[in-house]
Amino acid sequence: MIFESASTIRMGGQRKFVFVYLLSLLCIGIGYLSILPLFEGFDETAHYSSLRQISDTGTIPLYGASYLAQEVIDYQGPVPYGSGKMPFDRGMVYLKFFKQPELAEQYQQIYRQQFPNTMYRPSQELNWQAQHPPLYYLLLTPLVKAVDEFSFSTQLYLLRLASFVLALFGVALGLLAVNQPNKPLYLNPAMIGFMLYPVILPMFFPEFTRIGNDSLCIFLVGLVVYLLSSWFKDECNSRKSIAIGVVLGMGLLTKAFFLPITAALAIFLLTRLSLDKRDNVMRLKRFWSLLLIFVPAILIGGGWYIYKLVIFGELTGSNEAIQLASQGGLVAGLKENFSLYAFVRGVIATLVSYSWAGTWSLTRLPAVLHLPLLALGIWVVFTYIRQLKQHRLTDSVWLPVWVFCFFAFGLIWHVLVGVALNGNGATPGWYLHILMPWVAPALGIGISSIIQHRRAALLLFALLLYAVFYQITVLWAQLTLFTGCSTKGSDKNYVFSGTSFCFDQTSLIMDRIAVLGYPSLAVIGFVGGLICFLWLLMQVWNARHSIFTVNVV
Repeated sequence: MIFESASTIRMGGQRKFVFVYLLSLLCIGIGYLSILPLFEGFDETAHYSSLRQISDTGTIPLYGASYLAQEVIDYQGPVPYGSGKMPFDRGMVYLKFFKQPELAEQYQQIYRQQFPNTMYRPSQELNWQAQHPPLYYLLLTPLVKAVDEFSFSTQLYLLRLASFVLALFGVALGLLAVNQPNKPLYLNPAMIGFMLYPVILPMFFPEFTRIGNDSLCIFLVGLVVYLLSSWFKDECNSRKSIAIGVVLGMGLLTKAFFLPITAALAIFLLTRLSLDKRDNVMRLKRFWSLLLIFVPAILIGGGWYIYKLVIFGELTGSNEAIQLASQGGLVAGLKENFSLYAFVRGVIATLVSYSWAGTWSLTRLPAVLHLPLLALGIWVVFTYIRQLKQHRLTDSVWLPVWVFCFFAFGLIWHVLVGVALNGNGATPGWYLHILMPWVAPALGIGISSIIQHRRAALLLFALLLYAVFYQITVLWAQLTLFTGCSTKGSDKNYVFSGTSFCFDQTSLIMDRIAVLGYPSLAVIGFVGGLICFLWLLMQVWNARHSIFTVNVV
């Protein structure tokens, strides 16, 4: 898939532009993970336990037979706020923690200074993330062993950083897929989409600045996108076909998310083939090429899902689906627990959390402040869709839609499973960020269309400024939460102490975040990321008079 600019001006600095863009993401990511308390990342207790089990015992985590590490259960630091039933502060949340200075001193000694004994010992609590295939944990095992000699806090920081860097490689591969030789990359609509993606969808950073297999997912998606961009130019190339199949198989061994991704790609490519008007010999060659993609994928990754189906009676192997299967299945559960309100609420929550949800404490700003950010994303997406009417459904410019819809239907299915299980259909939308290498170019098409119109461009610019303001605001709110200057209220919103939103307690916040994180690195990261992003904006501004068109080859 190639997104071409109508501009004939050749400008240098493509490599510099890409480097600065990736550096900006890295710096901002370092800023985020430097203020993130231990185990505040989604499901990190379980992911970390899986890493330790493989590293220390050489055994693969299996659902129903693997448990959280005892050191996770014995953790003596602050814990995230709850997200189910009230009260949300039943555990040792941040406010309670910092009200007892002796706990902060003990925390620094145990988790920031001492050499930890992190050898895996199973607890009595089930590791629910053992539902996943093991590839991510196997790949990170050497790093787990390498960081054993550091403090516990440093270990988790380095594991988070490695996961985020892995995600950035996926972004880089997506950039390579839309690269246009001899043309300035910042005049490429796809590049504009990549650059503004984390502004429009800031949940990108909390999703990947944590320990978790989603980082490997976006890396493999980026690799698929890159290989496809070459394969579309030579669809009968056996080596390229097999390479795509191997990567899809690795994806299936990473997470069940690759079931809808593989299915979407298969149906899309088979539809293209069925509408091919060329001679039968060529069509047969293309069909053989497709077999070389999907047969290796199934051979590599299919065994895991057969195992899940045989043992648990459920193909995806998800924790909720396994529980539901043991209780009579989806139909029986929906008959007992279905509620249209719960289903619609679950779908809306999925879309909203794709934009922003924060961290595991799931504390939020008032919904009215989030609405402009949601409106911006919806506007750009619908503008992209409007550009597709001149293309056939099987044109490669439609591929992001195929993949996104199949993936979204998978999340909606998970909403139904949650409703059937217990009447709660909450399904995280931040998982959609693993599709960034496909989604970012699509956003770029929408943005490049909007900026053709002066008034629309001004409104877009205003909403982008608001998106930056929103991200800074929630970043400050999270800092206050992690340091006990704000709490999670009964409406799940931030409740600030005093009337100045904790701005009068800045020095206290910095002192307390130094107990849990690395404020100096956070400042360097955020400031460095801001400088890089401003430089990128200057390059685009200098080229603002260029006229964009989109041609898909």
